[in-house]
Amino acid sequence: MQNSTDIRTKFDDAASDIQSKTPDAIDCSKGVARAISSFIVPSLSWQDIPYFKCITKMPIVLKGVQRIEDVLKAGCRPLHPRGPPTRHNPSAIEILAEVMPELRSRNVRDRIEVYIDGSVRRATDIIKALGLSPKGVSIGRPFLHAMNAYGEPGVVSAMQLLKDEFEVGMKLVSTKNMDELGPEMVDARGLGVHSVPTPADSLSADVYDRLAVPPFVIKSKL
Repeated sequence: MQNSTDIRTKFDDAASDIQSKTPDAIDCSKGVARAISSFIVPSLSWQDIPYFKCITKMPIVLKGVQRIEDVLKAGCRPLHPRGPPTRHNPSAIEILAEVMPELRSRNVRDRIEVYIDGSVRRATDIIKALGLSPKGVSIGRPFLHAMNAYGEPGVVSAMQLLKDEFEVGMKLVSTKNMDELGPEMVDARGLGVHSVPTPADSLSADVYDRLAVPPFVIKSKL
C-alpha cells in the first residue's frame, strides 16, 4: 500500500527517470514512491532463487521476509524484514524483534545476515533497530522527500541532520560505537501487542508554571 503523501508528491526532474530504457513504464505524475514501485514483480517466488544464483556472483538479498519460517528457509542468504506496515501485516521492527532472538536460540545468528528496511525515518530509529542486532539498517524515504523538495542540496542537508542526530543519540545511550548497541538496550516487549507506552510529560505538570487562561468576558450587546 503506497503512502498517500508519497503519491501526492509530484516529481518529474531528471532523477525520476529510474528506468531510462523504458520511460513509458514510469508514472511520474503520482509521486516518487509510485515510480519506484514499478520495479516490483509480484510473480517472483522461492523457485526463482536458484536461477538468480546461477546467473550472478553478487550477493542475493531477499526482501519482504515476514516470519521466522521464511528466515530459516532462506538459510545463509541475506534478508530484509519487510517494509512499512499495512492494515494486515506487522512492521519491520516487529518482525526483527521476533526473528533475532529466535536465530540466537537456534545458534544460527552468525550464519544469516539480516537487514531491516522500512519505516526508518530518523537516526533514533536506526539506533533502536541496531539495538536488536541486525547486520544493517536501510533508510531511503527521507532522502527521496529531500530530493523532491530541494534537489541535491536537500539530500546533503538531510544527511547532515541524520549524522548530527545519530551522534547525539549515541551519546545519550552512552555508547562509543555501534558494536556496543545490544538487545539489552531496547525494550521490545510491547511491540507485538502494540502496547508500548508513551512517556508522560511530567515537566508541564510539576516544574513549569501553568499557563494562565484569560477569563471569559461576555461582550455587551449595546
